[in-house]
Amino acid sequence: MLFKILMTVILSPTHSVYQSFITLSSLGYEFQPQNPVQLLLETAFVSQLLCAAACNQQPSCHTFDYDSTSGRCRLFEGDLTTGLIASSASATSIVGMIDLSPSLFVQTYNQSCQACQENRYEICSTTTNLCQCRSHTFWNGSVCLLQLFVNNSCSQIDACRADLNLTCVKDSYGQYNQCSTGT
Repeated sequence: MLFKILMTVILSPTHSVYQSFITLSSLGYEFQPQNPVQLLLETAFVSQLLCAAACNQQPSCHTFDYDSTSGRCRLFEGDLTTGLIASSASATSIVGMIDLSPSLFVQTYNQSCQACQENRYEICSTTTNLCQCRSHTFWNGSVCLLQLFVNNSCSQIDACRADLNLTCVKDSYGQYNQCSTGT
């Protein structure tokens, strides 16, 4: 069973508000990233709410898991395209995922940098002076999605993690189809 919550974090009185919708799993689950580089932080908090707030404050965080027995909070640059929700050894562990929807990008993507100041989902590109996807994400035409890892299916050249030397290679028909190291 999944639950949705709205998370709002005010960074300071002079900054914008980071606001996210978060979907929570049932108890007894944890996140398993596809690649170890997706673990951003492992720390301890006294509540699930503080763990969720930490993820919301970290723009590269897309998923967190929290165990209320141990207080363990893990933040991930991963989601269900680059990892999975699996049964946990702990019955008190829960997974939270930041929801992405086109409405978060429709008024900002490719607009002047004023549109995305203090934006959780986009940055101002220094080369184009336009709002663009953050690092390790790519524009799919409606949202900034996480870039993919080796052997993941892909449909455009920038869909794979270039920082890990991956590219979306074409099959014998000239169609993009898989993230791979090579050309």
